Amino acid sequence: MRLLRHLALICGVLLVLLQPLQACSIPVFRYALERWPADSFEVAVFFDGQLSSADMERLNQIEDWAALNGGNANLEVVRCNLQEKVPVDLLAVWKSLPSAPLPYVVVRAPRERTMQAIVWQGRLQDAFLDQLSMSPARREVVQRLLKGDAVVWLLLRGEDPALAARTRRTLDETLQQLAEETLLPPGVGQPGSELQSKVPLQVKFSVVEISATSPAEQTLAALLRGRFRKIPKPSDSLVAPIFGRGRVLEVLSATEVDAESIADLTHYLCGACSCQVKQQNPGFDLPLALNWEEKLFDAGQIPRSDEPQATESKEAEFVPIPTGSTASVLPLKCGTVSPPPGPSRRTVMLWVGGFVGLLVLVVIRKP
Repeated sequence: MRLLRHLALICGVLLVLLQPLQACSIPVFRYALERWPADSFEVAVFFDGQLSSADMERLNQIEDWAALNGGNANLEVVRCNLQEKVPVDLLAVWKSLPSAPLPYVVVRAPRERTMQAIVWQGRLQDAFLDQLSMSPARREVVQRLLKGDAVVWLLLRGEDPALAARTRRTLDETLQQLAEETLLPPGVGQPGSELQSKVPLQVKFSVVEISATSPAEQTLAALLRGRFRKIPKPSDSLVAPIFGRGRVLEVLSATEVDAESIADLTHYLCGACSCQVKQQNPGFDLPLALNWEEKLFDAGQIPRSDEPQATESKEAEFVPIPTGSTASVLPLKCGTVSPPPGPSRRTVMLWVGGFVGLLVLVVIRKP
């Protein structure tokens, strides 16, 4: 009898665990756009005692960009005065740079489990920092995401023109086919899978292509190349699918990009978001200066604080960005759902668990 009671308890727990998994039918790309705030990059500024007026003005400028200080960029600026107490982890970083000239800046990516990689290091007045929170290519990617592109594929063109052209052709052809064939999960817009933003929900993909040598895109190029343990060759092109609020799912070398790899990543991003915890999903965020809450939601829909307009570099160089492939859009609008072809595996598991639980309860209640 005790064994049966334990079995009934297990079935009840299974029912509770299965219900939330079945409840969410929102595709990953849309769930990330509406519900995953961008992770912050850490900008550590090391100095000794007093800063000059020019350096203090520069430091204040960078701090004004940060969302934590009222700006729009997902940056966190940490002042590290070596004459005062410095956080233990940042002190270790400084000790690993014995010959660095002061004031010195170290930019670290958002923490990934136990690692926080250094993205860039250099002088406080370096022009690299002007591109940290925005660039022409990232601005174009953001505009497309806000207009309803499910995924924007960034092609960082290397010095091998034949490889870059072949990669672009593969992207265009494959994404065109995927836009016509990919179906969104059934149940989007129904209770438990409500859409929150005013951005149209559609299966649409596009490509933004930039040169790895573009002066205005050196920060972005460094971020993408930094994801490899072995720095890619200058001839190699890189491909990165971007979704949500500027989140990169993965960075691929053009030598490993084919129709199958593109389809695998696309199917993941267009599938139901089975795990709603951001840290348990692959990918990393790009630094971007944008008030996402303001762009995505109507005034008063979601509480938020007003933020001033992002500060951008006056010397930003705008590079020509192709419009990308023209993808077909499925006739599925916000709040409109297609009838499911049949019960999903999770639904069947839910039914089976409920049936077993009821059966066990009946057996227990028998005298």
